[in-house]
Order: sequence, then C-alpha cells, then structure tokens
Amino acid sequence: MELRSVDEGALGRPVEWICSGVPTQQPAPEHQIADLLGERDLLLFPADPGEPAPRTRSRRLIGYVTRDRELMRLALQLAHVVDPGWDHPMVVAARWMQAGHSAEAAMPWITAGVNWPKAAETILRRSCSPPS
Repeated sequence: MELRSVDEGALGRPVEWICSGVPTQQPAPEHQIADLLGERDLLLFPADPGEPAPRTRSRRLIGYVTRDRELMRLALQLAHVVDPGWDHPMVVAARWMQAGHSAEAAMPWITAGVNWPKAAETILRRSCSPPS
C-alpha cells in the first residue's frame, strides 16, 4: 500500500509504504488491508464504493487513513454533509484540523457549507469588525 499525504504541498508523493508481501501480479490482498493498517495504528475511511476508484495496473484507491482519532471522528460525521463532488470528508476534516480547529468548532461551519477554515475566519473578522 502507498500512503500519500492530503497536505497540498506533498500531493502526489508517497510518504509511507506498507508491503503486504503479495506480488503485484497476484490479486490484491483485500482481507489483509485492515490488519496491515491496524498494525500501524492507522484508521481507514474507505473510498466511496459507489464511485469508480482511480486505478492503474497494480494500484487502486482504497480510501484515506489517519492515526488521529479526532480527525476520523470529524470525517465520519461529515460523510453525509460534504458534497462528494467537491471534496472527500477526510480532506475537509484534515483541512480544519490542520488549521487548529476542533471537531466541535468545525462541524457547524461545515454543515453551513463552509469547507475552508480561512473562509470562516474571514466571515468572523467581517462580522466582528466595527462599522465604518
């Protein structure tokens, strides 16, 4: 398995590899995925099974992983809130957590349609600034 960061500065580059020991010529070891991730304290938010996953000969998207239980909790809460055509719930959750917001602080903004912390901060600044 290839693990890649959702950090925009690192997109496209693997940050960690997990080897299943199964040659790429053989079918993917689907039943080993949870065990391989669990051994490394990684939580899996699976890719949407209804969507065709990007795939190459020996690679396919299985979803997003994290060690951060708070981030996973927020992403799971967002599963039915975030527009799937816009961003994956894990990407939105990571964006808010990386900006220093808790799940409780982020959730009301995201359910209101604000997926970017900077947008929320701009809205707050404008509403708190004195009238000119």
